[in-house]
Amino acid sequence: MVVAGSRRVLVRQLPEVSKPLTAGAAVCVAIGAVLPIAFAVATGAAVAAVPVAVGGGLRSPAGQHLLNTVILVGVLLAAQQTLSPIQDAVTNILSRRVQMRIYRRSMVAALQPRTIAHLEDPELLDLVAGATLLSPGGPNGAVRNVLNQSRRYISGAASLLLVAHYRWWLAILLFGAELALLQRHRALYSEMVSFRARQLPGLRRSVYLRGLAMNPDAAKETRIFGLAGWVVERFRGEWLETMTRLWEQRRGSVLRLLAAAVPVFAILLLSVWLMGRDAIDGSISLGAMVAYASALFATMQLVMPGDDFAIEEGAAVVRKTVELEKIVASDARLRLPGDHSPPQAAPQRDIRVEGVRFRYPGRDDDVLHDLDLVIPAGRSLAIVGDNGAGKTTLVKLLARLYDPAQGRIVVDGVDLRDIDAAGWQARVAAVFQDFVRYPMTAAANVGFGAKRNGAHNDAARRADALELVEGLPHGWDTVLTREFDGGVDLSGGEWQRLALARALFAAAATGGGLLILDEPTAHLDARAEASFIGGFLDVTRGCTTIVISHRFSTVRRADRIVVLEGGRIIETGSHDELVALGGRYAEMFTLQAERFTDA
Repeated sequence: MVVAGSRRVLVRQLPEVSKPLTAGAAVCVAIGAVLPIAFAVATGAAVAAVPVAVGGGLRSPAGQHLLNTVILVGVLLAAQQTLSPIQDAVTNILSRRVQMRIYRRSMVAALQPRTIAHLEDPELLDLVAGATLLSPGGPNGAVRNVLNQSRRYISGAASLLLVAHYRWWLAILLFGAELALLQRHRALYSEMVSFRARQLPGLRRSVYLRGLAMNPDAAKETRIFGLAGWVVERFRGEWLETMTRLWEQRRGSVLRLLAAAVPVFAILLLSVWLMGRDAIDGSISLGAMVAYASALFATMQLVMPGDDFAIEEGAAVVRKTVELEKIVASDARLRLPGDHSPPQAAPQRDIRVEGVRFRYPGRDDDVLHDLDLVIPAGRSLAIVGDNGAGKTTLVKLLARLYDPAQGRIVVDGVDLRDIDAAGWQARVAAVFQDFVRYPMTAAANVGFGAKRNGAHNDAARRADALELVEGLPHGWDTVLTREFDGGVDLSGGEWQRLALARALFAAAATGGGLLILDEPTAHLDARAEASFIGGFLDVTRGCTTIVISHRFSTVRRADRIVVLEGGRIIETGSHDELVALGGRYAEMFTLQAERFTDA
């Protein structure tokens, strides 16, 4: 049975997060299952004792028996009320820990490959989405439902035994009908969850469109271009298209479910009639009828709807997470064969790009074509070229965020693919065009986990950002987002200075290594750019530095400049050499210089 397998998937997670809490939850489930049956039996006994006690009075043995029975009923009722919050507390803590563990596993799996090519694979992205989108409540709600359902199943089974004490054949009929209904419930929920799993691309699109309405970064264009109606309608269309298929799938299953429920209700009606008739003719006492009737309706706990759906959804999240982990661990595209630690001071001699070809997943054309380049260690290299020439792609390969399709990148004579990716990336500090603006403190944006010390100030000073940080309301401890109380936001240029400080901090921490700056002055004004460029190449001298920029004032002081066009290097030399050459670099430099030259 599918749901039984789903419960096992979830239950196996419990001892992994806490054995004591799992044991406590099991005890609560067992006691919580027994108490309602004991309460029903005690209530029946109390009802049966009333007529005799009325005749003899409360001081009689029958009266004392009634009093003791009523006290027992009260104790059992109080025990149920006391156990409920305890069970809820244990269940909530345990289920939330399971959810945290599963979500953490999916994050670790997505972050495990040191390259980022897998994050552009639609099949893998569907798995990542499945680890979150398939269950609104996540494993948290599913685990709670498993524990609650276990309690109800034990209680329902005990109730069925009490019904069997009244009429064994009635218990068999009732169990068979309820089992058929339960199977139909589970089949329906399993079909729905499986169907939803096949609709993940549509769900991902609808979530993205909803984000356009809620995300502050998209809010500007949504309003300026009048996209509000378009975004809402596209979201509605994507969501309805997916859900309509789900509703159509569900319609036939619901009719079969209703058909399976008819025998259960027929047997319940028959049972109530039999118990009432037997109580009237004296075959059973009034108290026995109360106990049997309570047990009869308690057996419905075996088929109560709702839990199975949440359990299926939560188990689907766990399965998608496990599948994601297996793919990441076994897919040859995601395994990195490099197992040699990089030299402590790499690169010491040079980095060589030899015959490299590369294309992004899903594209039919190469971004880089048989590219050859030598980058001397300890020198600065600038890369210029039109948009789409392959500049950013080249530095991503150098940082080993991707591996070349053909050719190789060699660091001090060793193929970069043979070097441990994590070790190499620890020696790379980079500021990309789309650098991240972390909604954390200024100190965290620069040092990330490092204890704040003079290195923060030194990096900020070299990036011309120290005065900016000191001017913040709480200095380094200022949260850089308006989404939290006391937080502030920065301008584009101010954010870029902090991103530069982050790269310089990392470069200092790794002892030099490779420093990559992709459009480092794009958000800076002319004065800030002059201040930054005037000292940057001096303070990074001795570090292997690669600068990508469209501003020739930024690149002209580099030790060497290469011009990239169509994925190939067409010119190389110093600024003066390239200007004298009169080629593509000279043409671009002249066009840019004319903007600042009086006609």
